[in-house]
Amino acid sequence: MKLKLTIYTFFCFVLATLTGCATYKTTLTDAQGRSVTCEASGKSGIVTGVYLRQGFEDCVNAAEAKGFNPTQPIVQNTLPTKQ
Repeated sequence: MKLKLTIYTFFCFVLATLTGCATYKTTLTDAQGRSVTCEASGKSGIVTGVYLRQGFEDCVNAAEAKGFNPTQPIVQNTLPTKQ
């Protein structure tokens, strides 16, 4: 019984490690109004997610070094307006 629990736990760990997805995206704008978008996405689990995040952060850091700043997301009012 203990062996079955160990095998089941190991299987769940492997499944959780190998599955999943990650998506990172942001837009940065400079003083002249130019913009650059850094984006990384993929499906493969924890290990790939770490590399995706590192690549995304490298893109953002490079853009910030060139004078770009992250922009705030635009939130649109989706509620109907009264007339």
